[in-house]
Amino acid sequence: MFIMKPDVWIDVFEERAALMELLDTLTPEQWDIRSLCTEWRVRDVVGHMVSETHMTVARLALGMIVSGLRANRYIAKDAKRRGDAPVMEILRDYRDMLTSRSHLPGLSSLSMLEDIVVHQLDIRRPLDRKRSVPEQRMIAVASDLRASRFFPGVKLFQDLRVTATDAEWSAGDGPEVAGHIEALVLTLSGRFVALDELHGDGVPTVRKRAAQY
Repeated sequence: MFIMKPDVWIDVFEERAALMELLDTLTPEQWDIRSLCTEWRVRDVVGHMVSETHMTVARLALGMIVSGLRANRYIAKDAKRRGDAPVMEILRDYRDMLTSRSHLPGLSSLSMLEDIVVHQLDIRRPLDRKRSVPEQRMIAVASDLRASRFFPGVKLFQDLRVTATDAEWSAGDGPEVAGHIEALVLTLSGRFVALDELHGDGVPTVRKRAAQY
């Protein structure tokens, strides 16, 4: 029997739209609040997400050349450049990319879901504007972060078992680290503000490893 695979892009578009609803309500002061990406304001995070849908290999290569061959430096500079634009321009550019499927080669729709979920938390947590992301989306993001070598989750949770207390998800073996899946996703992605929300025999190990980042 043929089983149609779910279109992850639909999840991406819905998460982007949910953030759009929040962005439309922000005050000028809230746009300048520091996000969980400590070097970026809320406006810079939004600028970064817009940039990702316009990024090409050629543009990234050129940006790296002028940034000392450091991709992260270029990405950070580009986010701040876009973030310095007037709010109405940032909103317009973000609205224009709500249903964009563009991304760098090597990434995927799951990568973009991971991106919008994590960056949405980067914005929502400092603003105290919580939102419950559908469980299956969080599970998909947590699983990808746990396996991806582009994020610290692989090293943080090596030889540990990570378990969500509010979703049907766990991974790994060893002393347990448990908590709400949002706190786990934040930690897996290198946002350590949620460490106090985790519990279990493996937490001291995670804290020790996180201190090295």
